[in-house]
Amino acid sequence: MTDPLRSAGASLSAVRHAIEGVLDELTWPVPFDLNALLEQIAGRCGKRVALLATALPRDGAGGLVIERAQDLVIVVDETLPPLQREHVIMHEAAHVLFGHRGTSVGDLTHEELDELDPEAVRGAERFAKRAGYSAIEEKVAEIAAALMSVRAGAVRRRGVRPRRSDVVAEVNKRFEEALLVRRPRW
Repeated sequence: MTDPLRSAGASLSAVRHAIEGVLDELTWPVPFDLNALLEQIAGRCGKRVALLATALPRDGAGGLVIERAQDLVIVVDETLPPLQREHVIMHEAAHVLFGHRGTSVGDLTHEELDELDPEAVRGAERFAKRAGYSAIEEKVAEIAAALMSVRAGAVRRRGVRPRRSDVVAEVNKRFEEALLVRRPRW
């Protein structure tokens, strides 16, 4: 998919609106399932999307995308806290969703390549790393990741609620009725 947000000088509200439009086209599974979301993104970009959790250098990014001929690999720092790790995955998935191209393998140094799992690097054609994206691409990915997190949170809240006992349900009902009864003011 191509990035509809390439126009220079686009306002933040216009960027958000365009991102929301793309996110509206996705199905947000209940209960929320990050892998199901990644499968949808894979279907849109025409390549399988795999996750690789591994320790990344502390002074580097928390994640990156490796594009290979047959698939895309989202690499995420396994040492990050779970919520931050999910945000990083969504950020990198947004780069995939919007067709951001990143950096070609030839532009990377040997040190950068040596930091990664050799199996993941094998066959890589392109890397998506922070320095390889334009400012607008980074802005889009960050806004999209935040909006994806909001949607995932909303879906999680809509998920299966624990069944309350009949006693608790009755007490809640009486409490609600007591609050809704209007009494005349004197």
